Amino acid sequence: MKVSVVIPTYNDEGTIAATVESALAQRFEGEFEVIVVNDGSTDGTRAELAKFGDRIRVINQENGGVSVARNAGIRAAAGEYIALLDGDDAWMEDKLAKTVPVLDKNPACVAVFTNVIGVDGAGREVWRYVSPEFQHSPTLDEMLEWPWPILPSAFVIRRDTLQAIGGFSEEFKPQHWGGEDNFLTLLVRERGEIAYVPETLVQYRCRDFHAHFANRLRGRRFEDSAEAFREFERRFDGRTILARLTLEHFGTRGRKIATWAIDTVARDLIGVGLMAMHQHDRAFARRCYLASIRHRPLTLKTWFRLGWAMLPATAARTLSPMFPPGLRRSLSGPPVLEERPQ
Repeated sequence: MKVSVVIPTYNDEGTIAATVESALAQRFEGEFEVIVVNDGSTDGTRAELAKFGDRIRVINQENGGVSVARNAGIRAAAGEYIALLDGDDAWMEDKLAKTVPVLDKNPACVAVFTNVIGVDGAGREVWRYVSPEFQHSPTLDEMLEWPWPILPSAFVIRRDTLQAIGGFSEEFKPQHWGGEDNFLTLLVRERGEIAYVPETLVQYRCRDFHAHFANRLRGRRFEDSAEAFREFERRFDGRTILARLTLEHFGTRGRKIATWAIDTVARDLIGVGLMAMHQHDRAFARRCYLASIRHRPLTLKTWFRLGWAMLPATAARTLSPMFPPGLRRSLSGPPVLEERPQ
């Protein structure tokens, strides 16, 4: 078996069929298998997967998070190479044909990645994920300077490399958002070269990213409970885990990635706080700003936002017209959400 396609999925009823079809439709002369790990979905994902019959292998398990799901697929894989594909992404039909030969021809190369096109709900292009300054095979030093834009769905890795590094860290739990892929790419690069194929071979659905960010604020019932807010805040702990693991593994060399990770947590909490302000939920915004300050206490702008959120709503409405539009938005939201995964 040349390639095992590993697809983790959790409640992807609306996208998983198209994702699996994009894997099965590969114009690739080598032998490959498609393994889908259903990570405890509670929607119609299982029924969607059943429609493919024996064209795919399905592993059903309790919800353990994307790291646990990917590792389960990797353990079950028979392929020489592991091609990752998330349950809400899709491949172009020549994804494997243009990446696998790179690994075949270069024994020193342990993985390969490609560019990614982000599309909105109407299928229109929004961005290309790998900007020009990252369109080359990175050194480990470069990857420790700044997180390299390697989307899991764009990654094909030697199976023995994944086995050697122990797969994805399972410290990242279902409630955590992000970080597990950043740490894995660093460990992979330690084992050998990561080649870049200058082709756009993956489609990423931007609307799902926006929904994920918005869902951080939706469905809350705990404005008055500090412990319940902490449960909410744990969604951001993937980045703090990334910071700790990077420092533990790479020492001072990992300091810049760790700094980026903590900065990202602080920034995201501010973004959710601004969403709360825009929805006139000043109490929840205050909790978000205080949480951001715990990560980055010297960011004066966050203190200013906290002070604004502490004003009575009537006083804020009176003062707001005195400020220029940009400052008003900076204090009262909504945030400008980045159109790409972090």
